[in-house]
Amino acid sequence: MTRRRLPRIAALSGPEAAHAHHVEVHSPVSAGPAALTWTLTLVAADGSPLAESRTTSPDFPVPLADIAQVHLDVVGLVQTGEWVPVATARGGARFRATVRATPPPD
Repeated sequence: MTRRRLPRIAALSGPEAAHAHHVEVHSPVSAGPAALTWTLTLVAADGSPLAESRTTSPDFPVPLADIAQVHLDVVGLVQTGEWVPVATARGGARFRATVRATPPPD
C-alpha cells in the first residue's frame, strides 16, 4: 500500500486552509552539517492531514513558531495556541499548536 501524498501547504486555497485546526511539527532530521529539515503538517479538526511541507533551518534552537509561521502566512492562518508535545505511535516527539484563519483585510 502506498501512502497518499499530501499537497504542499502553500498549494491550499483559502477555503481549504480554513479547515485546518492544528499545525504539527514533526521531529527534525539532519540535512547535513549544522542544518535540520522539519516537516510541518496541517491537520483538520477530525485529525485528518490536509497538507504537508518541509523546511530547513540551522541546527540551533529556533522557536517552533518561527519555523511554522512562514508556512501559515502563505495560506492565511495564524497560530492561536501554545505548542504542546504529542506522543506518536513510533515514540518520536512531535509538537502541535492550534491555528485559525486570519480575517480578511478591510
